[in-house]
Amino acid sequence: MAAYGTLTWVGHALAPLTPGITEDLIRVTEQMIPVDDIAADLGDMRAASIAENIAAVQHVLADNIDPATVGPPPGAAAYAQRLARRGVPLTVLLRAYGLGQYRLLDAAIGLILATPGIDHNARIAELLRFASIYLDRLNSSMGRIYEAERDRWLSSRQAARQQWIARLLDSDDVDVPAAEEALEYRLDRSHLAVEVWTPPTVTGAEATRALEQARQVVASALRTAGRGLVASTGDRALRIWFPVEGEQGIDDLTAQVVASGLPVRVALGSLGEGLPGFRRSTRNAARAKDLAVSAGHTAPPVSAYDAVAPFALLTDDPDELAALVRRTLGALAGAGAKKELLRHTLDVFLTEGASYSRTARTLDVHRNTIQYRIQQITTRYGITLDNNSFDLRFALGICRWHPHVLTRTF
Repeated sequence: MAAYGTLTWVGHALAPLTPGITEDLIRVTEQMIPVDDIAADLGDMRAASIAENIAAVQHVLADNIDPATVGPPPGAAAYAQRLARRGVPLTVLLRAYGLGQYRLLDAAIGLILATPGIDHNARIAELLRFASIYLDRLNSSMGRIYEAERDRWLSSRQAARQQWIARLLDSDDVDVPAAEEALEYRLDRSHLAVEVWTPPTVTGAEATRALEQARQVVASALRTAGRGLVASTGDRALRIWFPVEGEQGIDDLTAQVVASGLPVRVALGSLGEGLPGFRRSTRNAARAKDLAVSAGHTAPPVSAYDAVAPFALLTDDPDELAALVRRTLGALAGAGAKKELLRHTLDVFLTEGASYSRTARTLDVHRNTIQYRIQQITTRYGITLDNNSFDLRFALGICRWHPHVLTRTF
């Protein structure tokens, strides 16, 4: 056991001073810590925690107890748990303990300096060692208590939120006002569901950071009318509902996602009103995500359901999809980088009204390159461009969004 027997008299001398120190510390703590950091109903608990901690230090000193073996008083532990449940930062709690240490040390050093016939420097050095060990032990213990309670509280709170969201999406008999209160999200407005996810190569803390930063990027790019509702759908995925005003274009969002450099993909649902719209937007965002995942590396950074709805709904009969593509594109409906390049060129060519120059500008290549590729498509693969282009563009879209049809065997 650490020997602090020469300080027991300091502990006894502090006893009559502890009520005044406690009152002073409560008053100073209230002044130094912002009022909104501590809920009003915690005032009595804070005062009791301070009184217990001051009394504990005095007792440990007076009875020559090894500070390395001391745990936090029960009231102080309960106070830390309450702070954790209220979302008060741990730094607020540790700041209060630092302030308490300063007040006690100031009083104890004053007692030592006022006592004649002793080695003041030696006793003060011993007191500082005692205080360092005691505060380190206390801070470590309180930090563990706080973090454990915070993790438990967040876990239970998240589970409750997930249950309310599941009821909103699936239940025919849901208490909407209660759900709105629990989720802090109003349902009597327009909603846009957004799926955000990272590829399998991004995991752990990197995925968590990327998703949070992507959430901020999306919120900034959309015309939101309030705070969104966020739910985790896995280790690498988030689903977010935003209250929005009017239709949302994706060009600005796509530009911001690309500029951020984040390893994420984004899928937007369709705009919906009220609870029915909340549900529909959720379903459509999930469909857009499934389609983007199916498309793999050919999917854009941001996929909007309204732009890809015909392809998102084509999931029931993959054999028929593959057969349709083969009938329309023939051998061009095959795997490989060269065929993928020719299909992309043809898609842009049809989109640009069969203009070689506009297609060249869009793809940033020479006009002659476009002419050569189109010639290959028509002569080598026998595709006729004189007919209605709808069938071609539809087949090309299936190849892009459902690439599994390219390798399907019959």
